[in-house]
Amino acid sequence: MFRELVALNSKRHAALRVRPQTGFEFARGVHMSALMQAELVRAAAIYPIVFVEDPDIDSFRPMALLGLREGENIYVDIDGTWLASYIPAVIRAYPFALARAAAEGESERFAVCIDAASELVSLTEGARLFDSAGAPTEALEQAREWLQQIREMQLRTDAFCRALAARNLFTPFAVRARRGDEALEVNGCYVINEERLDGLPDAKLFELRREGWLSSIYAHLVSLQQFERLEDGPPVDDPDALAPTDTSGFKSPPNEH
Repeated sequence: MFRELVALNSKRHAALRVRPQTGFEFARGVHMSALMQAELVRAAAIYPIVFVEDPDIDSFRPMALLGLREGENIYVDIDGTWLASYIPAVIRAYPFALARAAAEGESERFAVCIDAASELVSLTEGARLFDSAGAPTEALEQAREWLQQIREMQLRTDAFCRALAARNLFTPFAVRARRGDEALEVNGCYVINEERLDGLPDAKLFELRREGWLSSIYAHLVSLQQFERLEDGPPVDDPDALAPTDTSGFKSPPNEH
């Protein structure tokens, strides 16, 4: 999705503008999207949710599986419409993202970045990111606020995944399916082992409940029924899932707390 991620600078990018999201052509080739723990309950009604290893944090990340091949996203149609009622937060934030900016040994700092190669980025159309004095505009402040919310959700997601890994709840899972005569397979995924979950001592299970994570765990397990959507193509059996989403503004997903 990101082709040329650069940190925003008021001097280098003084004239930069960003068009509003009116479609999702930029995500047509995205077959997996990161999810935050706060999104799992909502996303589980539409997407199969798996976990992948992330060596950067030495843990796992939840991902919405959007297609069975690299470069395939069955939730974006030919017109760029997202064919589901919920869109992952990181996709709604595009073309913006946060990236670590601190040097080694410094306290953690993040820079607001933008995909300079995005078709949403322009020098002539859209909302300016910096005013004539070089100060962030409302458009940039809004994006920064949304990215900060995502960052806060990411910290909780990291803690959620570490807790699952510490209890040895992840198990490898190969996604295998057929689409007509074609055999499809997605490797490198993990799911929560329900048998191990059921076998946890009461004290360990209570810790997950106290943190508010049980609903996210069960949402993930229920989401595995959504693989049929990927086998059959775009979801056509759920009118609610097909409802186009209002993408105006940045809206945080509902948290369970």
